[in-house]
Amino acid sequence: MRTSRKLTHYLMAVFAVAMMSMAALAADPGNSLPRTSEASDQKAGSLLVYTHYQSSDINVAARDTKINITNTNDSNPIIVHFFFVSGCSVADFKTELTANQTYSFLTSDVDPGSAGYIIAIAENYLGVPIHFNYLIGDLYTKNTGTSTAAYQANLGAIAFAAEWDQFASNPRTIEVDSGNRLLGTQIPAWTNSTTQTTDTTVTARFSGSTNSGGTAVTGANIGYNRLPSVLALSNIPSRANLDRTLLTVITPTGSLLTGMGSVGTTFGLLFDDAEQSQSFQMSFACNDTDHLQPLSNTRPRTVPRFESVIPAGRTGWMKLWASSTLGILGSMIVHNQQARSGFEGGHNLHHLTLSVAGATSSGTATYNSVTVPVFPFTGN
Repeated sequence: MRTSRKLTHYLMAVFAVAMMSMAALAADPGNSLPRTSEASDQKAGSLLVYTHYQSSDINVAARDTKINITNTNDSNPIIVHFFFVSGCSVADFKTELTANQTYSFLTSDVDPGSAGYIIAIAENYLGVPIHFNYLIGDLYTKNTGTSTAAYQANLGAIAFAAEWDQFASNPRTIEVDSGNRLLGTQIPAWTNSTTQTTDTTVTARFSGSTNSGGTAVTGANIGYNRLPSVLALSNIPSRANLDRTLLTVITPTGSLLTGMGSVGTTFGLLFDDAEQSQSFQMSFACNDTDHLQPLSNTRPRTVPRFESVIPAGRTGWMKLWASSTLGILGSMIVHNQQARSGFEGGHNLHHLTLSVAGATSSGTATYNSVTVPVFPFTGN
């Protein structure tokens, strides 16, 4: 009788393990987010933007950033191309993530003494961007060099899904039986090229698959989700309480081969908590010293001044934009000048509107885009 009970318990344990294994291999419950869902730090994508990083080449314990990325696909590995944009110039490296792998690194190890933002793109082994909406990521950044400017924050990576048809060709990156590498579903701008054997770059557009007017984006113009046009900072604290708000605004457009673009001058509105607003202009250049700009009486310059709009014990908010056609991203970090006093942290800026396609003199639509260098992966 005891032997029978032991055998029964053993068989039940084996059955439970088998069921858990089957559950682990099954598809995740619920419906997948559609690839047309707009860019967000709460979803997976084929292109990630980390809006801020910093590192020291002298005291990494005081100033550094930890970058995290995860491949959520349970059967396909992926090559990820990281681009570090600092002062408009670009440095890069590639790595490969196996299925379900997460990976972290310190920017002080790969790009010490720099500050800027990072773009991570899913590629095939030839270096061509592909449809792989399975990447998620975030960053932890800290700056504790002085007690009056000490802060740390966690910022999610903003994910842009590839909107070209994921079933146009074999979406796999590796052949199951042989282990041979496959091309995946390449970006249409590359596959439509007539000289792709000699091309060294490809244009990746932030165009989505539908224009703002509802017409379909077709052919080589189909790209990633659209960039936002108007950004908002919520709940800005008063400087009178020694709270400081740091702001970064970027545009992930330009060339990752020859140099990225600059946001330039933005226009915005600063609101107090009684709904009154003051307009301002504020510029953001690639070569801004620390990539994070503190909000003050001079930035943005308003009438009345910033500290009068948001006095002691009060809060405010603001929104800003460069134009309807230029796509921008940003983040805010809040800290108190009395270290570890009050609240601190950060988040990406809210996306209020989406950028629209511009037009050339001939009437051809132009989209926010980034030029991506194409060269093979030389890893394993």
